[in-house]
Amino acid sequence: MPHVVLETHTPLYRIVERTEPFVVEEEGTVWRMRDVFLNRDDTHGLAECLVVVGGRLERFFVHLAQREEDGAIVVRPYPVPRIDPQPSVKRMVALVAEALTAADPDTHVARSTIEEFLSDRWVWRPDPEPSEWDPMLPSRGLPRPLDWGVVFGSPGPVEIEIGSGKGTFLVESAAARPDHRFLSIEWALPYAEHVRDRIRRRGLENVRVARADAARFLGEHVRPGSVRAIHVYFPDPWPKKRHQKRRLMQPGFVSAAAEALEEAGELRFVTDHEEYFEEARAALAAEPSLEEAPVLEGEMTDLTNYERKYRAEGRPIHRARFVKRGGAPDGARRPPR
Repeated sequence: MPHVVLETHTPLYRIVERTEPFVVEEEGTVWRMRDVFLNRDDTHGLAECLVVVGGRLERFFVHLAQREEDGAIVVRPYPVPRIDPQPSVKRMVALVAEALTAADPDTHVARSTIEEFLSDRWVWRPDPEPSEWDPMLPSRGLPRPLDWGVVFGSPGPVEIEIGSGKGTFLVESAAARPDHRFLSIEWALPYAEHVRDRIRRRGLENVRVARADAARFLGEHVRPGSVRAIHVYFPDPWPKKRHQKRRLMQPGFVSAAAEALEEAGELRFVTDHEEYFEEARAALAAEPSLEEAPVLEGEMTDLTNYERKYRAEGRPIHRARFVKRGGAPDGARRPPR
């Protein structure tokens, strides 16, 4: 079976999140990748592909599998239903592999049985360095705590998103609410750089990006009572029992987040993972300074690419909203949608 092995240490779901659908036309043949669907533990994926050769349409899937032993991703045709490894199929496999490498600068082709079908169509290059400003905060030497007026260059309510993915929520919120200030805290460097580039291209000067551990950053660099809202949408659920200690919504993070919030400030949490949702909700409810508030009809929906994909698949989405005690009555001051 034709295949490409990609060397990487980045989780498959993170690469897929940044991989864009594409259409390629070469000498009368059209290759299109429409979407990628992941299994529940995010270690396997199916890329839905269409190939048009001589006016004849063929639909099939390309299988993505991340090996546990070394993290490598194997890209090959999915054998159900059986398909013949024609040149058009091999080229489709090569294009999907190249799209994955383009989405993540730490992913590279290690070996391939279809070397002649690979190309340099996608070559990852960072955006040119900004001529005037860079939304990425320096990784060292930041004040403890930060002065938001200095960080953003102007006053305004501050909202923080933990783990921004492709930056969908961040970009849309910052564009819709220019009077608010938004900070993305993202640990993975490729994601932080991706968000930085999107922000730079859009000219959203009310956004900053910090590459940092979220709990430590909140505890060391965020002044208590200085944040209007903290958004945590579809964090990694770490479903395997031995990995669950890596989950974000632990008591230490909850305590740091609660201290960072201003009175009547909010922490908003959304996930499709029911067991993680109940665990996180219990941790939030155990924090004395937070109280759960109702999620109103239509609130906290269509926030990220993950949510839009999961809702289309019919997955249940779990949402929670917690408010800092001691401020205005519930509902008197909420982050605008």
